[in-house]
Amino acid sequence: MLNALIRARMAAMYSSIFRWTKGNEKHNRLNKVMIILIGLIVSGSFLTIFTFLFTKICPPLLQSDLGWLYFSLVGLMSFIILFVSSVLMAQSQLFETKDNELLLSMPIPSRLILTARISALLLMNYVLEALIIIPAGVVYFMNAHTSLGGILPLSIVFLFLPLPSLALSGIFGWLLAYISSKVQSKSLIVTTLSIGFLLLYFYVFSKMNDYVGYLVANGAAVADAVRRVLFPAYHLGNAIAKSSYLSLLYFILCAAVPFFTVYLLASTNFIHIATTHVGRSRKEYKDVPLKESGSMMALVKKELTHFFSNPAYILNASMGAIFMLIFPFTIFLKRDLLSTLEPVGLPGVADMPVLIVLLVLCSLSSINIISAPSISLEGKNLWIMQSIPVPGSDVLMSKAYAHMTICLPSVIIAATLFNFMLNMDMVMRIFLFVLPVLLTVFEAIVGVWLNLRFPKFDWISETTAIKQGISTLAAMFLPMALIAGSAATFHFMLMRLIPVELFLCLFSVLVIAMSLGILIYLKKRGGETFAALGS
Repeated sequence: MLNALIRARMAAMYSSIFRWTKGNEKHNRLNKVMIILIGLIVSGSFLTIFTFLFTKICPPLLQSDLGWLYFSLVGLMSFIILFVSSVLMAQSQLFETKDNELLLSMPIPSRLILTARISALLLMNYVLEALIIIPAGVVYFMNAHTSLGGILPLSIVFLFLPLPSLALSGIFGWLLAYISSKVQSKSLIVTTLSIGFLLLYFYVFSKMNDYVGYLVANGAAVADAVRRVLFPAYHLGNAIAKSSYLSLLYFILCAAVPFFTVYLLASTNFIHIATTHVGRSRKEYKDVPLKESGSMMALVKKELTHFFSNPAYILNASMGAIFMLIFPFTIFLKRDLLSTLEPVGLPGVADMPVLIVLLVLCSLSSINIISAPSISLEGKNLWIMQSIPVPGSDVLMSKAYAHMTICLPSVIIAATLFNFMLNMDMVMRIFLFVLPVLLTVFEAIVGVWLNLRFPKFDWISETTAIKQGISTLAAMFLPMALIAGSAATFHFMLMRLIPVELFLCLFSVLVIAMSLGILIYLKKRGGETFAALGS
């Protein structure tokens, strides 16, 4: 029974990543290729980043005979990253899955259901852990010039290291599920916590050079603190660097005991946790006159309500808008940050910080993909939108208008703040508003068009429709490719021929022309295509 549950869970994971709408085998193959390619690019980027980081840390610690501290720090880094990546996933995957009632109604022990779900999370943790442990081990054995006797302890540590982070993320996931069940604004809580984790991550990453420098200069003091305070981390490092199997046993106990304790408690109370729905406060009904609105306004409100009620939708589709609000305050607090964003090989940009700001705002505008999964998210309720007495083109445009409604305020606010913060001529002040606005409109329209061409209705969860599929991937990369290609064309071909203001004007005309072309298609033929979806 357990094998069947685990296979079903693995099949669901595979389906959520690679499965495409039935009857579209060509699109399915293209989707798989794109996802695999992006996965390889992301994995390669992480491997490169961690290899570079470990190359800076490992040699100085080895010279100070602190090889164990190196692996202790690698273990702590892995623990934190695995915990942050798992805590929100644990909430939805362990305690709030949609098949709770179905599985619990079957003659299946609850502990087996929990074990299958934990196995899926554990597999994802192993994949992420490998991106950290593999470069850490390669860098160490290349610099240590010793025997490979530490490979066996390192392999065993790899197997047990995700257990404490999974136990802690399970506790926090249950707490999040419990808290969200008691309040009205569940999406606000999850979104706020997720953004807080991201901001903390970016802050720590920005200070990484300082931390590495402090570690190199004060290795002995850090080692003494780890040895005295972090018992599991010390024995983790000692087990690998000195091949101490006694330390390895201590680490295994420190990792396994908390995990199995949490597992036993969760399996014993799984039915209660999975089926408890804490009552929420109810609003008292007030008899007030109803406000009339047009069909378009009603459709836009429906899209906005769906967006703001889904934390996964907010976090995966509108991070550009969120960071666009953060960006001006970051520059205000740290003015020298603009110099770190200077494009390599572009002379004179350091004297024109507004161009850097403009490029960042345009890039942030292009990574909002709210409209790209909006048709797919109709799912099994697609027939409702197809049957209402409203033209299909209006339904499509309402999704684009909702995208603009969410994203344009952040563009206006950021551009206004930078107009006060930076010195620039009137032409550049105008472009600071116009270009991000045009790209936001283009992203909204092209997202609907792409999702109309490549819908995905056979998703298991809404997160699948939001994060995966050709439409969401293309909606993100197409505008980015347009920006990068245009910037490269200006730099390598046109910089000495025309002023930057003229180039920005021509780029604006190009974006307007592309937006109008897609808009005309949606108006004339979009309704017919939308009516034929799902048939």
